[in-house]
Amino acid sequence: MQLVISREALSRGLARVQGVLNRKATLPVLSNALLEASVDGFLRIAATDLDVTFDGRLPARVVLAGRITVDGRRLYEIARNLPGEEVSISVDEDLRIVLRCKTSEFVLLGASADGYPALPSAGGVGLHRIDGTAFRSLIERTQFSVSTEESRPALNGVFLHCIGAGRVRMVSTDGHRLSLAERNLGPDSNLGERDGVIVPRKGIGEIKRLLDEVGNEVEFGFLQNNLVMRSGDLLLFVRLIDAAFPDYNLVIPRSSERRVSVERSVFFSAIKRIAILASERTHGMRLEFSKTKLTLVSDNPDLGKAREELEVEGFTGSDLMIAFNSKYVMEILSVLTAERVVLLLNEALSPGLIREEANDDDLFVVMPMRL
Repeated sequence: MQLVISREALSRGLARVQGVLNRKATLPVLSNALLEASVDGFLRIAATDLDVTFDGRLPARVVLAGRITVDGRRLYEIARNLPGEEVSISVDEDLRIVLRCKTSEFVLLGASADGYPALPSAGGVGLHRIDGTAFRSLIERTQFSVSTEESRPALNGVFLHCIGAGRVRMVSTDGHRLSLAERNLGPDSNLGERDGVIVPRKGIGEIKRLLDEVGNEVEFGFLQNNLVMRSGDLLLFVRLIDAAFPDYNLVIPRSSERRVSVERSVFFSAIKRIAILASERTHGMRLEFSKTKLTLVSDNPDLGKAREELEVEGFTGSDLMIAFNSKYVMEILSVLTAERVVLLLNEALSPGLIREEANDDDLFVVMPMRL
């Protein structure tokens, strides 16, 4: 194999696969990236951990076609630190990869591509053009509340449901809070109704990284038990979680006895201050609601006590004292953008609902605490 490629393009292509490479895999080859030069003038860079696969092509001046695998992280570190604009890459008969750039030369030991896992293909898959910005917004508003407990695989991802007319809903929960968001993915999406699927946490992260790079030009679809995304010559395959997502509608309060509106940035800053003295184990804080004000309290026997009062608007219902995990509430507020948020509450031990004003597409549920 022999080719010349832009150093910037090579670095960008290798950067894309870094989140997929698996150093701790039982198969050592999964820490390698696959390089494949083709006579039509492209260098393919792919990587897989058998659950997530990234497959991309970069333009190159190919002298001799061939394929090889190599330590993807080492190659990336070399490529991003080379001094010139173009890199010459060649592979000898002993599977040594030689990189030359200006006065620098690096030799890496490669491995035969014959032992690399077969990569999925998007050939024949019906992909639909979608609004990548809207899809990224769905991820941003649900990714943070995915469970990290491996004992609950159904909660280790985001539930994605195509509900018809190009509209998609995403839901995630870790049992302590729940996030739900809906978006219209555009008139060209042609997404009909489809049973919901669970996209794993790592896969969601890689989709977000892809969307951060390519912006709005993206296609989306399903291949057997994989979610597929494509943008130009970039393909991402994510193996779906084979489990049943719980009925999240049972958690969402259908009515509320109390409603209050508060300025989002002021509320967030106050919680951030109060949380300084909250328990490092529970992050608990107490919220005391009355007609005109909200009092936030954290009381830690080992550290001290903090208290802050905020003005609120439109409070309905009787006074209430309720406790929440301050970290959970701050994570919700940090992904919102509206000037004001609405808290919908019932009793002290009932779930609380947080929404943006004038936004019926998103909602966030937080379970109360006993303090």
